[in-house]
Amino acid sequence: MTDAATPADPKYTRQRVTSRITWQSNKLFSLRITRDPAFRFIPGQFARLGLAVDQPAIDAANREPNEWRAYSMVSHPGESELEFFAVAVPEGKFSPELSRLREGDTIWVDKTSFGFLTLERFVDGRDLWLVSTGTGLSAYIPMLRDPVTWQRFSRVILVHGVRHSNELAYRDELLALQQSRKDSGGGQLIYLPMASRENIDPAWSPSLPRTTLAPARLTDLLESGELERRAGCALDPASSRIMLCGNPAMVTDMRKLLSLRNFAAGRRGIPGNLAVENYW
Repeated sequence: MTDAATPADPKYTRQRVTSRITWQSNKLFSLRITRDPAFRFIPGQFARLGLAVDQPAIDAANREPNEWRAYSMVSHPGESELEFFAVAVPEGKFSPELSRLREGDTIWVDKTSFGFLTLERFVDGRDLWLVSTGTGLSAYIPMLRDPVTWQRFSRVILVHGVRHSNELAYRDELLALQQSRKDSGGGQLIYLPMASRENIDPAWSPSLPRTTLAPARLTDLLESGELERRAGCALDPASSRIMLCGNPAMVTDMRKLLSLRNFAAGRRGIPGNLAVENYW
């Protein structure tokens, strides 16, 4: 069930939380909410979510959103609900309130979708590299759920950088997708979870080497060539397309390193082989 936009502001609609997943206690969680039938988006885009923060509980039905934040859709455009993956920042004003939402609670959604971290930025290639840290993974899940992605690329290399292994959200879905792609004989998924503060166990993914690996930052892995060794394929500017989404420092540093290898964003109608999104 979804409510129409309020007369006071036709730019957003009132939605309802339908379910919640807790990935890491008091920190990482996902919410599924109702979706306005008119809301449209492309995999990789984000929505502006609104909450009524620090408003009196009395007459709650008439409260209006006064705080807004951007979150990428985890759900595929063909799904009837919207799904979002978030981290609760204790000192934040919005995310702690978001983390307290439960089934039946109200949330507002801007009627417009935003963002340009989409596959429309690229011409087809052989390899699609999807590099993320933390909740930056959100932008890539709907791409992996989209059959069009597997028609356009022979291999998809998904890199998910976290601090500790208990932050590897959506891992079961990614492992199942990796196996189903292998069984289908179609486009191959190479899932590379990475940790910066604990050893990497090969049990996290069949794509990892069969030895326990030391913790490392994604930028160090790229600079040393270890990232390509773990993936089993090279980052070739002629045939590879790469997306970066997550911590702004990671995005900035990786972009600099990739520019030295002839990776660049598209400009003036010329398609590039690099697309980026800072996730906060």
